[in-house]
Amino acid sequence: MGTRFDTTSDAPGKILWLGGYSVLERPNTSFVTTVDAKISANAKSLEGNKITIDAPQLNAHASGTINPNTGILSISVPEELILLKCSIEVASRYVAGLGTKLEGMQLSTKSDSAFSYAINGGKITKSGLGSSAAVTVASIGAVLKAYKIDLLHDEALHKLSQTAHSIATGKVGSGFDIAAAAYGSIIYTRYSPEIIKELPSEYSNEQLVSLVKKQWNYKIEKFSLPEEFKLLFANFGEAMITTKAVGGVSEFKKKNPEAYAKIMKEINDENVDAISALKKIKKGDTGAYDEFKSAFEGGRLLTKKLGELSNVGIEPDDCTNLIEESKNNGAFVAKLPGAGGKDAISALTVDKDSYDKLQKFWAAKSNLKILKISLGS
Repeated sequence: MGTRFDTTSDAPGKILWLGGYSVLERPNTSFVTTVDAKISANAKSLEGNKITIDAPQLNAHASGTINPNTGILSISVPEELILLKCSIEVASRYVAGLGTKLEGMQLSTKSDSAFSYAINGGKITKSGLGSSAAVTVASIGAVLKAYKIDLLHDEALHKLSQTAHSIATGKVGSGFDIAAAAYGSIIYTRYSPEIIKELPSEYSNEQLVSLVKKQWNYKIEKFSLPEEFKLLFANFGEAMITTKAVGGVSEFKKKNPEAYAKIMKEINDENVDAISALKKIKKGDTGAYDEFKSAFEGGRLLTKKLGELSNVGIEPDDCTNLIEESKNNGAFVAKLPGAGGKDAISALTVDKDSYDKLQKFWAAKSNLKILKISLGS
């Protein structure tokens, strides 16, 4: 018997503050912070070539076999486990591609309660914190650690996670959520989608290893919010279907390329100014608070306009009213994060009184459920 292992890896949830939709286009910049809610994955060796996948929070389980020489899985999984299966297989095939023989494995996941919430008599809904990105990074991290692979060598954890997520979902997103789950709070510019698209659907392990060794053209800069900012995050009782929203914006891009390019540039210019102001605040420039607020608001309102042009409810009018009311009740800035829609609202406050005032204001709203989360690092 080879290496015996019992390893755990975890990955955090995220909030996209700057770059909703505009991050899809290179070389636009985005800013995403992590939160203190995490998903962890545990990889434990099993005798022979048996593999089991357990996701208790999804009430899902599957078992099958793994080819010790190739890392390819023979396992039938329910829809809820497709992403996990794909993540385990991509990581295992990478390990095999490096010349390591694989063992049987039990992989189980555990997620903090903030990633989901119950509505309508117990129906479980995602809270919008990026659970699929976090579970991808956590499970790939657990497999790589099991075989003592350096997660940072060739940026393997990040690149394999981007690849697995794209294969499982059948699309190449901007990848900001995967990058944040791998690296923490960051300023991010996406990679060219062709990098992953060039990997054939029937790829070899050698092609996967080459993909990881290759230089990707994303930009990642570790950056967290100034420490005086405190987070409040709440869910509405609805969920935004991100793929549908992105599809609507893509349709607008096809029909109106010039108008699309113009508004994307305007959004990105505001986002660049907002990030620049945050950097000044961290260096002690108190005058930059207003700069940040102005640029943040400018980008948010332009993104609302993008939604109107695309017939996508990125920021519905009733949510605009809630954001304005929130700013009158303690929020320094507030927005519908990520793809927007009636999924969640996030806000930043700058002192305890403001935080308490906003929390009290939101708590009185019957359609809002405040999550007990804080900003991560």
